[in-house]
Amino acid sequence: MARIPKTFVMVVASALLMVVRFAGAASQPASGSGQQWMSWSPAERNTYVHGFIAGYWNGSEATCKKLDQIFEVGQPHRVGDSSTARCENHLENYTKLKLSDSGLDVSAYTSVLTEFYTKPPEYQNIQGGYLLSLLTDGRYQTAAQLYQMAVKREIDTNFP
Repeated sequence: MARIPKTFVMVVASALLMVVRFAGAASQPASGSGQQWMSWSPAERNTYVHGFIAGYWNGSEATCKKLDQIFEVGQPHRVGDSSTARCENHLENYTKLKLSDSGLDVSAYTSVLTEFYTKPPEYQNIQGGYLLSLLTDGRYQTAAQLYQMAVKREIDTNFP
């Protein structure tokens, strides 16, 4: 029986490992893409939207508080007239959230993204976080309206 050289075995094993690694990577949807969104369960989509909105509010609140620390330390204000309050009054809102028996209902947002991503696939590269930033109270759009905005290049459609 012929003996297989050790270096040959190592080369074949390395090649197989690379094939498996790249095959797995090719099947993974891009992070934040429509393909990733569509691969998630409804519960995972809800968690993403809930986390996005919580992150938006936490980051915005922290930023507004920093305004006081940077620009208005020690300055007197009337109640409700601090730079923090003025800053928070100018933030975008996500008030289409509903409280249900099962927790926070974010379907006003998840349904728009899901419908948008089920349209023709040419815009599935648009990041979900970017689309959510277009769904604040002042700019809320339906999936059809977002799609038309993408077609007309009124929103950014160039994502890796």
